[in-house]
Amino acid sequence: MRSSEADGGTVVVMDPRTGDVLAMADAPEFDPRNITPRDQPALGNRSTRDAYEPGSVNKVITMAAALDRGLITSETPLTIPPSIIRGGVRIKDSEEHGVEHLTTAGVLARSSNIGTVEIAERVGRPALEQALRAFGLGAKTGLGFPGEGTGLLPPAKDWSGSQAATISYGQGMSATALQMASVYATVANGGVRVTPRLVDAVTGPDGTVQVTPHPPGQRVISAQTAATLSRMLETVATNEGTAPLAEVPGYRVAGKTGTAYRPDPVHGGYEGYTSSFIGFAPADDPKVVVEVVLDNPKKGYFGGQVAAPVFQGVMSFALTTLGVPQPTTKPSPLVLDLDK
Repeated sequence: MRSSEADGGTVVVMDPRTGDVLAMADAPEFDPRNITPRDQPALGNRSTRDAYEPGSVNKVITMAAALDRGLITSETPLTIPPSIIRGGVRIKDSEEHGVEHLTTAGVLARSSNIGTVEIAERVGRPALEQALRAFGLGAKTGLGFPGEGTGLLPPAKDWSGSQAATISYGQGMSATALQMASVYATVANGGVRVTPRLVDAVTGPDGTVQVTPHPPGQRVISAQTAATLSRMLETVATNEGTAPLAEVPGYRVAGKTGTAYRPDPVHGGYEGYTSSFIGFAPADDPKVVVEVVLDNPKKGYFGGQVAAPVFQGVMSFALTTLGVPQPTTKPSPLVLDLDK
């Protein structure tokens, strides 16, 4: 947070198989022995309370919905024009370009807003809303933490023409950090969503230990879709994707960058950015999900620039601490750019 001069930051670490929250950290911190008026914004838990427009990390849901319905494969070709207009709003990618020819894997690796909208239109509004809600957006996660937010996900029938496009890449809706970490945990867990769990057990005054149960998981997407999606997400943390700084030497990392316009609660509209990276490792047998969110960074703002290095540090520490062995498998090659 200090190095990027952000207003705040959040890190969530989860075990995707059990839903156990291994760590939640917020910044800035405060001294509980000397709380001042300046500390008020820091008193809550950013991870569960604060909703933000997630941006491109949300593209994983759009891709999942299309893959699961057989509308695309990782190699489906797409023509990406310099811009498109939806609902009277011009939509562009983060960097100017001419006409490009990408596969769907390339759309995710390069984080193309235009390509994501094209895929979302194959899915359709009702099915996209269904997928978003199946992944847990628009509702509390079930963690049971006090003051947990739900984010904001309007029903598809109320989406404007532009909103139907922007929601596919995480703008015009909002979510909490824990909700988005749970989305990636679902992909990492083979498509089965597990309710996040914070407390392992409670010991009563008489010494009786009451273990917090694990609710049964719910399948959101097929195991094949989850595997395909994981392989596509691996291309992000490479020199061909938007986050080579997220690479962890010796491990296969799958993840996604997010660089979202940040709502201005005071004046309305947008001001600044919310930058994030969410991923899991090892990609072929995920043991850990790590999410990093930076609120309004001012020294750089792309998720791959400011959030990915934090992810890399936390994930490296987590894999070492948990004793996760390095994988012996290698990823299968994927074609990203059909013009090359």
